[in-house]
Amino acid sequence: MQTRPLGESGIEASVVGLGAWAIGGWMWGGTDEADAVDAVHAAIDHGVTLIDTAPIYGLGLSEQIIGRAIRDRRDEVVLATKCGMVTNTTKGEHKINSTILGASETGHLAIHIHLHPESIRHELEMSLLRLGVDHIDLYQTHWQESTTPIAETMGELM
Repeated sequence: MQTRPLGESGIEASVVGLGAWAIGGWMWGGTDEADAVDAVHAAIDHGVTLIDTAPIYGLGLSEQIIGRAIRDRRDEVVLATKCGMVTNTTKGEHKINSTILGASETGHLAIHIHLHPESIRHELEMSLLRLGVDHIDLYQTHWQESTTPIAETMGELM
């Protein structure tokens, strides 16, 4: 498997990555966790080192499954996750309504894009817990939003 440098970080990542949206089960009819872990292991066994997930994928389920899958193989992967798509606030910009958890009192779960430093810190802490790791190799914003100055977002990411 070919690799490429991840910016100027000194990290090399495979040119093919494993995207873990479907592992979260949302919009895909659920997920079989054993099959998902097997898929992650097969990807790693075939040279895929870049694994990309996000807290919004299955409202944390994707990160939990990825964490279980890499528990004994953390040193073999470049772990990427994201921040910014949240369901715990109405701050930021309303992005979509989803029936991810079934109908709520309004019929949908509101998803907002929120990149305020406090929100980023909270999301990062929760991702580390769900993934069961002490660091994330690539942490990125899922979407941009206009209510938080980009300098504040970037300042927190740095």
